[in-house]
Amino acid sequence: MRKETLLVVGFVAVVLSTVAVIWFFALPALRPVRFEPVSDVTLTIEQTKQSRILSVAETHELNLWLQAHTHGWAPLTSPAPSTGDVVISGHIRDGEAFELALWTGVSGADWNNTAITRANPKARFKVQSFGDEDWAALRRLIDGQGFAKTDVP
Repeated sequence: MRKETLLVVGFVAVVLSTVAVIWFFALPALRPVRFEPVSDVTLTIEQTKQSRILSVAETHELNLWLQAHTHGWAPLTSPAPSTGDVVISGHIRDGEAFELALWTGVSGADWNNTAITRANPKARFKVQSFGDEDWAALRRLIDGQGFAKTDVP
């Protein structure tokens, strides 16, 4: 084999192996999030520590929302401005904990309509910002449910 051919083959091998390593680490972050059905759901307003248990219909609406929003979640790469304005917690199969932290604009205006979650306790945190239309179902769970409105801290 000539030197030039060996050099080209070596270069291609280095490039392809580098690409393979990058995709090995990047691919899990690009896969859709799989949400298990959530039960025993509690909604807590973090500023006032008021909480309430979601009804069966509200829990069903939350589960439908989660199943409809499995794409677009990215790994959380920077710290969140707070623990969230609203925290929705519950249980998935086998009693494992589920938590969905929501930012409604009270504690971080640039985090409006943003959610952070883990699909299961062993998964990495995922974050996504939503438009007003996609956020409407979660807004209905939060607003008008007996919680007093608060100002920015």
